[in-house]
Amino acid sequence: MIDKPDGERKLHRTPIALGGGVAVFASLLIGFLATVLVDRNFNSYSLGYFNSSWYMLIIAAAAVLLVGLVDDRWPLRGRQKLLIQCLIVASVVGSGTVIRQINLMGFEIALGNLAFPVTMLWLLIAINALNLIDGADGMATTVGCIVCAGLGFLSSRSGVNLTAVLCFALSGSLLGFLVFNRPPATIYLGDAGSMMIGFFVGVLAIWSNTKESTVLASAPVAILALPLFDSTAAILRRWLTGRSIYVTDRAHLHHLLQAKYGSLGMLAVVAGLCLITTTLACLSTYYSLPWVSVIGVIFTLGILILTRSFGHAESKLVFTRAIHFCHSFSTSPTICESEKQHRKQALQGSGSWETVWEPIVNLAQSHSLASIKIDLNIAWLHEGYHASWHSVRLPEKAHQLTMCIPLFTCRTKDQSNLVIGRLELVGSAKSPQIYENIAGFIEQLIELTPQIDR
Repeated sequence: MIDKPDGERKLHRTPIALGGGVAVFASLLIGFLATVLVDRNFNSYSLGYFNSSWYMLIIAAAAVLLVGLVDDRWPLRGRQKLLIQCLIVASVVGSGTVIRQINLMGFEIALGNLAFPVTMLWLLIAINALNLIDGADGMATTVGCIVCAGLGFLSSRSGVNLTAVLCFALSGSLLGFLVFNRPPATIYLGDAGSMMIGFFVGVLAIWSNTKESTVLASAPVAILALPLFDSTAAILRRWLTGRSIYVTDRAHLHHLLQAKYGSLGMLAVVAGLCLITTTLACLSTYYSLPWVSVIGVIFTLGILILTRSFGHAESKLVFTRAIHFCHSFSTSPTICESEKQHRKQALQGSGSWETVWEPIVNLAQSHSLASIKIDLNIAWLHEGYHASWHSVRLPEKAHQLTMCIPLFTCRTKDQSNLVIGRLELVGSAKSPQIYENIAGFIEQLIELTPQIDR
């Protein structure tokens, strides 16, 4: 089981083993069970007793690991993995791990009938957040190690218990695995390891509240701020640019930090930011000051956005979309079709894509199109660009002629044509000239091929 480079998204030079998740799970069980046996024989069950939730936790974690191993060997579709994850998570929730209420900033929100779906959603988010962040050497290992240590401290603030032991055992397993997973990595966690860690983290975040294990408090959420921010930004980026949420790109937190600071610098930045959120979250719990954890999250995410290290492009996409949405309410109905909204955003890299986009906008205007949208995702060059130009009010769906044109470029290494993005266009089918306009637009679009290649 190896991860082979493909020259587009997976840019490591040689095949890398993918069995790290098995090693972490095995060492976790050894450390945890050894501690439990010592407690049973020499310390009179001071750590507490097992119940059905504990057995289900271990079985479900093994199931998540197995699904990941299958995916690492025979890649599954995104919806297939999600369905299996839902079944596993549902079994855990059915065994008693349920978030009955949410405690944020001292305010308690009882979930009632929403308890079951909210718990499932939380666990699915945790599983996939750690999976999404695992795209660079040592990334998920470092984040998971610090997060689990923080959850361990939260669990043991009123005395060491089984939950704290499991947290520290997982943190120790990841710390040991980091020896082999740090840049340049000789083995990866694989989907099996990252999903398994995310599953444990999601459950332990609920169990770490020793006051009541059915409450999700603000401190555990704050500890998970970095992976949650990365996954949220990825979903927003894909949704706002019209991509599938399952599509892969190289615009995650680790990709941008690695391009800016290098592999070791990326790990140092990530470890530092995780330590900030984790430390302040623990302090907020020990001193009953919930706002401290919120300050830690705002400070950490603010650093990333303001330094344009990560999240700036996604924030600008959201802000621009909101501004145009509000502006549409004040636009007169008589000029809705002639009034145009224009937005463009470099998602990654420094390519001068305006030299391609501006001529396309001019072509769209001269051929009376209602909307055009370009989305470029060139993973192997770390380049991404999104722009749109459209009328405030588009023609009715029944009167739209729409086309999606793939954009190709030739890579000189092997002279193969590669899809680098797509161009979507919309015209009004009420106009008898629409077909001629579309044909003329495409003919002139071909003339831009040299600019795209350059």
